[in-house]
Amino acid sequence: MSTKTSLTEELILGLLAEQPRHGYQIEKLIEDRGMRKWTEVGFSSIYYVLDKLEKKGFAKSAPAKGKDKKEYAITGLGSTVLTEKTKQRLIDRQPANSHFMTALANSQNMSTKDLLQAFDARKKILEEDLQVLKLQETGEQYAPRSAQQLFNLGMTMLQAELKWLEGEIETLQTGEK
Repeated sequence: MSTKTSLTEELILGLLAEQPRHGYQIEKLIEDRGMRKWTEVGFSSIYYVLDKLEKKGFAKSAPAKGKDKKEYAITGLGSTVLTEKTKQRLIDRQPANSHFMTALANSQNMSTKDLLQAFDARKKILEEDLQVLKLQETGEQYAPRSAQQLFNLGMTMLQAELKWLEGEIETLQTGEK
């Protein structure tokens, strides 16, 4: 039995570890918890991933009560694999924002004016994201500890990036004059 898993499989297994769910419930949680900002799982792929998890023996399905939908639950093997993978991912350090880091590495090719415009636009988006995250966190006050930790880390990272961005904008503006 293969224990190789993708981030998407692990994310969905984690949601199943909270309680059995069907695909629409998983999609709603991904939206409600703001996971769409940092995960690439699309709604159309949720059932495909659930099917893969079931074939690997990490999840099992059963007809949902009174509905045509299947409800999926994590298996003992799935729980063991999820714990192992989660522990390893918490230890390993991977780039958290590779798209932005790549753009930043290539920004030497931009004029100061274009860089300032891009930074200003990003700053506005980050400020909006921070407000949305604060609202989402309020609505998820009864979510599991892991969801609360995600909200807290997300806000801390947004605040840190905003502070860094404001410093860079000020430096660019000062150097421009």
